[in-house]
Parts: sequence; structure tokens; C-alpha cells
Amino acid sequence: MSGGQNSVDGDVHGTAVQVGSADEVNLMLGGGAFVPVKPKTLPSDPLELSFANRTAELAELDRLCARARQEGRSQVALLHGMGGIGKTLTMLRFAHQEQDRFPDGVFYDDLGGNDPDGPRTPSEILSGFLYKLGVDGSAQPSTEKERGAAFRHLTADQQVLLVLDDAATAAQVLALLPSSSRSVVLVTARRELSFLSSRVASIPVEPFEPVAALDLLTERLGEEADGAGPELRALVEACGRHPYALQLAGRRLRGRSSLPTRANRIAQNPLTLDEDGEPRLKGQFDSAYAELGEQDRRTYRLLAAHPRGEFSLAAAAALLGEDVVDAEDRVDVLADLHLVTRVAPERYRFHSLSRAHAQGKLTADEDVEDRHRATARMVRHYLDFTMRRDAVLSARRRLNPDYAHVEPAHRGPDAHRTAVHELEAERGALPGVVRAAHEHGLHEQTWQLCEALFTFLVDRDCYEDLLEILPLATPSAQQLAAPDVEVRMRAHLGSAYFLAQDYVAARAQFELSLQLAEQCGDVLGRQSALEWLGQIHERLGDPQAALQYYDASREVVQQEFAPERRPRPLALHGMHSGRVLVDNGEPERALDRLHAAHECFAELGEQANPAKTALSIARARLLGHELDDADRWARYALDICREVRMVQDTAVALELLGEISARSGDTAAAAEHRREAGRLLSALGAERARALLDEQS
Repeated sequence: MSGGQNSVDGDVHGTAVQVGSADEVNLMLGGGAFVPVKPKTLPSDPLELSFANRTAELAELDRLCARARQEGRSQVALLHGMGGIGKTLTMLRFAHQEQDRFPDGVFYDDLGGNDPDGPRTPSEILSGFLYKLGVDGSAQPSTEKERGAAFRHLTADQQVLLVLDDAATAAQVLALLPSSSRSVVLVTARRELSFLSSRVASIPVEPFEPVAALDLLTERLGEEADGAGPELRALVEACGRHPYALQLAGRRLRGRSSLPTRANRIAQNPLTLDEDGEPRLKGQFDSAYAELGEQDRRTYRLLAAHPRGEFSLAAAAALLGEDVVDAEDRVDVLADLHLVTRVAPERYRFHSLSRAHAQGKLTADEDVEDRHRATARMVRHYLDFTMRRDAVLSARRRLNPDYAHVEPAHRGPDAHRTAVHELEAERGALPGVVRAAHEHGLHEQTWQLCEALFTFLVDRDCYEDLLEILPLATPSAQQLAAPDVEVRMRAHLGSAYFLAQDYVAARAQFELSLQLAEQCGDVLGRQSALEWLGQIHERLGDPQAALQYYDASREVVQQEFAPERRPRPLALHGMHSGRVLVDNGEPERALDRLHAAHECFAELGEQANPAKTALSIARARLLGHELDDADRWARYALDICREVRMVQDTAVALELLGEISARSGDTAAAAEHRREAGRLLSALGAERARALLDEQS
């Protein structure tokens, strides 16, 4: 070539490529026939590096390529996922598995999408591809457009495989694609690139499943893993089933003493795992963090202030102080980089390693006041969320004056079920929210959250959650110098101990609650404490003392409550005292009380207490040998208990139906009811489960 002209002067020695335009390529073959090179440039097969798992991803790639061959077209497949998750190894394993199908050439290159110095240009990559095809540097076109045209010309209608690792953008990949309809292109990237063509298949590469992750770790350890199963399973989850992290963990543990102890230490901070002294695992996340803009970094950090790895879009918006639409845009930036994953509509989950990394950045980089404001917004969100669903579940008395303005989250026949379902979805986060409120000195919101959660948790026998949060509420009440709040919170704590069957601790809390109520003139608190002390003595096997406390509670209601405040506490008296009378063999005295209580609770729209009274009515009818009525009331109670997930009471209803069936002569039905009750009680850890199951075995 001479001057600025696209022409050739003199003889051509070797191979030259003349590009008249981007669409016109002339091969100048000097000095003899041009013999195209068939490059095979793949790195080592991952099988040589103990490649494991990824059967689903490999099967999907196989399916896509087989269909493309059948339809006579090319195929582009993008494997995307977080750093170190195994995208490259999976792609290379498939490429080695399939390379014999591509006799015209297999090309591999690293696009440098996450290189600190920036990604490589398509022109640089194409130059390498042309060189591998036999076009040496002196003969290559000078521009990216011309090199792309030359590459497409040389591979036209050829069976070629391109393996492009660590792409930065879709444009970078598009500039490298061959034109052949018999080509396959495999691409990896940390984010899901935005290709406009529907012919680009997107395959997420996720963490291993639990069994495969444990297998990967134990295979690295061999016999050393014996006897350390619980610790290794905990380590697998702490590493988020991330294969690179598990390989590093296995390397650190192998041949070391006290494997269980060391596994526990690694599980406390897996990001400290290194390779050859370099913190490469942490570096994967540092690299992704560096790729974010400042606002997206703040999003990443503040989301780590959420008390759980999984969070709703609404909670994210509260933490960020933005509306839901803007928050979704911000969280989706993190999802594109696989720092979080969308697990359901408007719900996301951190990977355990990315969350640990974000928490480290939060501690190191976040302004303390900004974090406090974010936590306060999150607590306010969850308090509003919980109160609106609590208003659906019960009409009980609340101390929080905000309930006067709360709009129930749902209305209609499915309102209760929907509210329970939504609270269940957030149950894992709510104790942490209470703890965060307490730690940030949000004492008002601490006890208000405990009050709003009480009905939901009590009805489901979730005493572990109650025993976690309620000890935070009483000191908050003391900080606020609010004796009426302390009366209520001690009563709630006593209820949690009651559910846990620690009746001594329960009695101590209710006696303190009663004493405080008498001192501050809290009539409602006094009545409630008397009622609960009745239940405690009932459980301690003293029915007469129980009835005395119940009657004392009723006397307070009748003498000191305003008339409009009496129906529900009197219904509670009827339910409790009626139950004691049934247990004491006096069903005739009990039935009027129980029916009146049931009618009151039903009118109030409650579900838990109508089910509980129905169970007592069924037992009273059974004692009176009215088997049909007993069966009807027990089945009614069972339906409610199942619907609202009252597991303990569901088991009670099943036991009762088993007794009714046995008395009716239906031994098969009796056995089935008792088996089901036994399974439920076994899941709860109840002592009588074994007896029921043994009886039916």
C-alpha cells in the first residue's frame, strides 16, 4: 500500500488483505497458494482442574446448540453471574466438549471486561483472531471496521466456535461476531448484557445447590471431612455455596488441625480467604464495587443495613429514602452485576458474600448519621407495614395511638389469610428490625413494633421470636418513663414464656405487670395480668386457683371498664373459664359461656379465638356424648386453624377428631387423625408426639 491510497504497489510476498470498503475484502495471496489456518486456541480443559457440577448449564448449552444446528442458524449464548461463580470454567468445559464439531476453527480470547486498566478494544481482539487465521501484522487492516470485515470474510460459511471471556458490553461482543450461519459464540460476563436480538440466549450461572456445594468442599478434604458435617454445612452456607470460595476454604482447611474449629472461624468472615497470599475472593467484589457509580455504591452499602439478606423493594426504598420506582432502578443496577438477585416480583436477595462485603463497606465508608436516618426510615416502614396487617388480624386493645388512624391492609373474606401470608414473608426480618430500632435508640418504635407483632406471633406459637424481641421492649419503656407501656410489654413477655411452657418465668413477669398496673392505676393492665395468671395456674394444674383469677379479672371488667369496652374481655373470660370447666368435667356449666364467647369473637371478625372456643365446645359436646355436634365443631375449628396456620391448635383439633372417630367406631379415621397430629407435634418438638406416633405404628 502506498500513501493514503487503498492500493498495492509491486509484488505481494506472503498474505495481505485488501479492504476496499467495510463490505469489500480482497485477499492478496503473494508467493503461492493461500492455505487458511484452522486455529484451536482454547485454554486447558477445566476437567483437568477438577471441574464439578454445572450439569444444568451444560445441558442448556447443548440444547441451544443442537436446536441451532437443526434450524441451520448461528447461536450466541451468554453466561452471566458474579465473579468467581464458575462462568469461565463452564464455558470452557462446554467448548472442549464440542470443539470437534467446529473443524474450521476455535477462537478464544479474554475481553478484559473487569481489567483494572479497562476492557480490550474489539480492534485488538480482531487483530489477534486474524493473526490466528494466518494474517500477520504487516498484512492486517488498520481500522476496527476493516478488521471486522476481514474476519467475517475469512470465516464466512465456516463452522467456527468463538469463546469470548469476560465481556464488558454488548457492543464489544457484537463487533466480534462472525457472519457464518454455522457458527457458535459463547460469551461470559458479570452482568446480563443488553443484546437487542432474541437469538442471544441468556444463561445465569448461580451458586451451587446445597448438596453439590457440600460435595465440592468434602471432595477437597477427603477423609478429613469425616465427623465435621455440621460445621462444613454451616461453612457452605456462609460462603453462599460460591464454588471459588469453597475451593479456597477447602485449601485452607486441608491438612490442618481442629478442622471443625477452623471451619467455624472461616464461616465468620469468608471474605478473608486468600489465594497465594492475595485476597482474590474479596477482590472479586471490590472490582464489582469499583464499577458502580457513587449513588449505586451508596445503595449497595445502605441495603446491607437491612437485618436480613432478603428484602422487599418497599424496604429498599425506605432505606434509600427514595420512591419505589427510583429504588427499583437502583437495586436493578446491583442485580445486573449479580450483587443481589431478584427472587420474586419486588423481592431481592443478597448473596451472603456480597452482603458481607457490603457490610464491610458500610462500616468503613458510610456516614454514621446517614446510616441512622436510613435505619429510622426502615423501622418506620416496617412499623407501618406490620400495624396495617395487625389491624386485620385482631380487634384487641393497643396502646399505640397511631392505630386510631391505621387503614387495614386488606378487607373482605381473604383479608386475614393475605395479611398472614405477607407477615410470614417478612417474619425473618422483623426481629432484626426490632433489634435495629433498639440499637439506634428508637425506643418508641421498639415497643410499638413488639405490640404490632404480638398477635401474629402468638397465634403461630412463635415464642422464640417473641423471646428475642420482647426483652428489648421493657428497657425501651423504662427509657421513655412509660409505666403503662412497661405493664403491657411485661405482659407480652410473660405470654411468650407461657408459650414456651416456662410457667415460672411467665408468672414472674405477670406478677410484675400486675404490681406495676396497680401502682400506676392501669385498669386494663391489671385485668389482663389477672387473666393471664389464671391461665398459668390452669397449666400448673390448679383449676380452682385458675377460676379465682379469671373471676377476679371479670370483676375488674364489670366494675371498672366502660360498657363499650366490656364485650371482648368478657368473651375472653368465657373462653378461659369455660375451658377450665370442661377440663374439670363440668361441660353443662361451660357451654353457655363458650357459645357466648364464640359469638362475640366471630362478630369482631377474629379467627384465632373463635377456633379456640370451638375446640372447647367440641370437647364439651364429646363429654356429653353428642358425637355429631362434637365432630361438627371440631372440623370447623380444624378448618380455621389450618387456614391461619395455627399449628399447635391444628394438632389439638386432629387429636380431638381422632377421639371422636374412635368413639364412633371408625378406627381407620381415628388412626389417620392421630398420625397427622403426631407429625405436626413432632415438627413442633412437643412431647406427646412420640406417644401418638407410636400408638399408630
